[in-house]
Amino acid sequence: MAVVFGKIQPLKKLRETLTERGIHRFNSIGEINEFLKNYNDELREVPDKEREKLDWDIQTFDVSIKAAEDLTTKNPVSKLYYYLKIRFLNNRKAVLVDNYGKIFVDRCRKSYQDLAFIKETVENLYTLISGAVGENAVVNELRKLPDTYYLINDFSLVFNPPIYNKNENDRIVSIQIDHLLISQSGIFAIETKNWSSQSVLSLDLRSPVDQIRRSSYALFVLLNSTSNFGVEHHHWGSKKIPIRNVIVMINSVPKEEFKHVKILPLSNLNSYIEYFEPIFSESEVENIFEHLIRDQIPDF
Repeated sequence: MAVVFGKIQPLKKLRETLTERGIHRFNSIGEINEFLKNYNDELREVPDKEREKLDWDIQTFDVSIKAAEDLTTKNPVSKLYYYLKIRFLNNRKAVLVDNYGKIFVDRCRKSYQDLAFIKETVENLYTLISGAVGENAVVNELRKLPDTYYLINDFSLVFNPPIYNKNENDRIVSIQIDHLLISQSGIFAIETKNWSSQSVLSLDLRSPVDQIRRSSYALFVLLNSTSNFGVEHHHWGSKKIPIRNVIVMINSVPKEEFKHVKILPLSNLNSYIEYFEPIFSESEVENIFEHLIRDQIPDF
């Protein structure tokens, strides 16, 4: 199984956004999908659940009152204290009993509002959820590779000074790559797109081809600079660390081919990666991995 480092970006953003909005009930994408699937069932269950909770609150006061009464007889010195406590608990219980109908309606209304808020929030986060689903599928596929492969999720770097690409007249200050796979055959820069056929044809979305070529150019310059990044010296000279650009399409795959970028369905990803002959030793791969995670932007 491949060595995996870091969490996927959409999942981190999704968790941060849900936490900011006070939603803590989800621990996975599967739980979110299950919530949306069963939303109407949860709405129907609200009255029974709120009635059960209200009855439980009343029963809890009964238990507390009985415990206080028992302690009163056992400890006459504190009789006044327990008398006041019993009176307080009885008053709190009376509020629930005397206003049972209103409290029940108010609690149901609050539950309906909370469920509607969660549903609206989650539906508005569809892009993040879709991205997380796609990237998680890629990670699960790459995990199947042997332990000589090292995977870095959400690879991010800042360059100071910026890296200048004269061909594009572009100063590259920072890069972010969904998945960076370090192997004996080199490095694979992998972007994941969980796009529909309409999104593939859309002129409004940024080209993932341009995105990954820009990031891999900066990374290539860094990896093949004066630093050897743990690569052993060859008697012919310094070895190049190749980077292969891959875009994994979870849904629709364009028919066109593009220069310097391989576009694949998820099912073909691992076979494509394993096609290439090894050029580095296992220790060199580990050294490159350790250098790259050392340079990562800290995940606060």
